[in-house]
Amino acid sequence: MTQKKTTLKIEKEEAGKSLDKNKVVKDKEEPAMAKADPYSPVLKHGSCPKLSPKSTDKLTYEIAKNVEDNQLYIRIAGNSGGGLFSKAWVKVEDFFTLLDKEKDKVIKSAALRPAMKGGSANNCGFMSAILREIQLLEPSPASIFSHQLASGYENVKAELRALTGSSGDGSDNKPSAISKAEPDNEK
Repeated sequence: MTQKKTTLKIEKEEAGKSLDKNKVVKDKEEPAMAKADPYSPVLKHGSCPKLSPKSTDKLTYEIAKNVEDNQLYIRIAGNSGGGLFSKAWVKVEDFFTLLDKEKDKVIKSAALRPAMKGGSANNCGFMSAILREIQLLEPSPASIFSHQLASGYENVKAELRALTGSSGDGSDNKPSAISKAEPDNEK
C-alpha cells in the first residue's frame, strides 16, 4: 500500500508578485518514498537443523549490518516446519555480552532470552540452533538441548566483528563456520 504525499506550492500567477502565504494549492498526490531497509544488504545467510534429533525441519537465518548504527544483527528468517518465531533482528553484540558471561558453563537455550525480541517460546531454541551452526555454541555432553561455548568461539566472534569493520584481535584466522554461511548475492 502506498501512502499519499501532499506538498504545497504557490500558484504560478503569484510567483512574480509578492508572496501571499495564504494562497497555496495542493500538488498532485504522489506515492511516498519507501523507507530504505537499514538491514540491507544481508551479508550472510544459511540454514541449519533444529535442535531436536527427531526433526528433519530446517531453520534459515540472516546476518546483516545495520547501516544506521553500524552494528551486526542476526535473525531467524524462516522455518521449514511448524513452530512460530519472531523475525526481529537481534544485535549480535548482545549475544556476545550474554555468552561471555557463560564461559566454562553449560547453558540452556533460555539463557538467550534477555537478547531475544518477540514473545514466541521457540525463539531461544531456534536461535541456539543457529548459534551452533555458526559455531558460537556447541552441544554440551550433559544434554542434546544444552549448550556450551564452542571451542572456536573467540575466533568466530572476531570474524563476525570484522564484518562490521570493528576489530577483534586483528587475527586473519577465519573459522569455517561463517564461511559455510552463504553470502547473499540475490539482492
